Amino acid sequence: MMILTRYIFRTMSFGLALAVALLLSIDVLFGLIKELNDISPHYSLGDVFFFVILTIPSKIYELFPVSAVMAVVVSLGALAAGSELVVMRAAGISQLRIAGMMLMALLVWLVPVTLMGEYMSPKAEQMAQQFRNQKISAGQATSVTHAVWIKDGDVVFRSNKMTKQPETGEYLLSGVTVFELEKQQLVQVSEAEKALYANKQWTLENLKVSVFSEQGVEFKHLESQRWQSRIEPKILNLSTTRAKYLSLRDLKQLQQFNTQSGGLQSAYQMAWWAKLAFPLLVMTTALCGMVVLFGNVRNAGFSQRLVIGMVIGIVIYLMNKTLLNVGEVYHLSPPLMTIVPPAIICGIALLALRGGIKRF
Repeated sequence: MMILTRYIFRTMSFGLALAVALLLSIDVLFGLIKELNDISPHYSLGDVFFFVILTIPSKIYELFPVSAVMAVVVSLGALAAGSELVVMRAAGISQLRIAGMMLMALLVWLVPVTLMGEYMSPKAEQMAQQFRNQKISAGQATSVTHAVWIKDGDVVFRSNKMTKQPETGEYLLSGVTVFELEKQQLVQVSEAEKALYANKQWTLENLKVSVFSEQGVEFKHLESQRWQSRIEPKILNLSTTRAKYLSLRDLKQLQQFNTQSGGLQSAYQMAWWAKLAFPLLVMTTALCGMVVLFGNVRNAGFSQRLVIGMVIGIVIYLMNKTLLNVGEVYHLSPPLMTIVPPAIICGIALLALRGGIKRF
C-alpha cells in the first residue's frame, strides 16, 4: 500500500506542477499585458517585470484550488486511461480509499502553499503595490496614493498621501484632516498641511482648527500640535490594502484596532474566514475532480481532461468569489458564506464516491 501511495503522490505532484505552471503562465501573461499600458519614463519595462514577479506568490495561492482540481483530473485521469485505476479497483481498493490517498498527496503541498499565503504572499503583494505606486507617482508616494479614511473611536482621520523618508525612516502625510466627534456630533475639525510620524506619535503642522459649539464656529491657527493616536502608518497601509491580500496576522491587528469601533468591516471579516476555509475549499475542488474522474470522463483524452478540470475549478472558484462578494455587500454571516457551501459540496462528493449518488 505504501508503494501505491508513493506512486499516487508522484503522479499528483507532476500534475499539480503542470497545472500551477499553466495557470500561472496565463495569469502572468495577462498581468504583463495589463501593466504595459501604464509604462512611462518613471515606470519602465524592467519595473513591470519586477512588479509582476512580486505578485507571483499571491497568484499561486489564489489559483491553488483550480490547480488542485486540474491536477486530479489530468494526472489521475491518465491513470484511468491506462487502466491503472481499474487494476486498483480490481485489487479491492475502493474509490473512497483512492480519494483519501489523493487528498493525502495534495495535503503535502497544501501545507506549504497555505504557509506561503500567510507569510510570503501578503508581504510580497504589499511590496509590489508600494513599488508600483512609487514608480507611477515618480517617487512621490509609497503605498497610500489616494485619500484614505480611517476611524479611531470618536476621531475620523483623513489623509491625501503618505510618503516615507528614506534617510530617517519617518512617515510624512500631506493634506491631513482630523474630525473629532462627541456623542456622534462634530465638535472640531483640524486641517493640517502635513503630519510627521516619529517616536510613536504624530506632529501636525500648520493647522487650521474649527471648533463647533452652540455659540457658533471658532477658528484658530496653530503652527504645530502633537497628536496622540492609535492610528499608525502600518494601520494606514493595511487599511488601504485589499482584504484578500492581508494575512491572518494583519487582519487580527486590524481587528484589535477596530475593537472600539465595533469590530472589523465586512470585507475584512469575510477575508478572515476565507483564509480559514481555504484548505477546505482546496479539498472540495479536488474531490469534485475525483467524482468526474470516476465517471465517463476517464475515457477522454488529455486535452479533454485538461479542459474539464479547468472548467470545474473555474466554476467553483467563481462560485466562491460570488458568495464572498454577496456576503460582503449584504453583510451576511462570514462562516455561512465561506465554510457551509464547500462543506456541503464536499459531503455530496464523498457520498458520490461511496456510491450513494448515481453519476453520469
